[in-house]
Amino acid sequence: MMILKSFLVLSLLSALQPVENQNVTSAQPNIISLNTEYPQKGNWVLIPKGMKKITFNVKAENTETVLFWLMPTGTETWNQRKLIGYDIKEDDKDEQFTLTWNFDQPSLLDHLHIQALGEGIANDTINLIIE
Repeated sequence: MMILKSFLVLSLLSALQPVENQNVTSAQPNIISLNTEYPQKGNWVLIPKGMKKITFNVKAENTETVLFWLMPTGTETWNQRKLIGYDIKEDDKDEQFTLTWNFDQPSLLDHLHIQALGEGIANDTINLIIE
């Protein structure tokens, strides 16, 4: 009886041990699409004069949170970025991230930098202009 108990305990403990040489890889975030309600010309979103609101729609897989950063155009402007919003995944199947940004600026000539956060970071950028 003692040998049987020892065998059962060892079997149970062995089953709980991680299997060696088993590669577990996590999927990196991936931004599938980024769009708005306004037309795009190339990589520029053309916002009509007088508009004070824009909605950004991001489809991203393997992503927990999407950050929306506004940055001036030009070189080396990363340190001048401003977080204008974020969206957090609602459930395991959620791949849609949205931000409606209300702005009160007569002109806009900036980058919108998107960061998809998960087990890594994916980045994308579009340009915004009021014309």
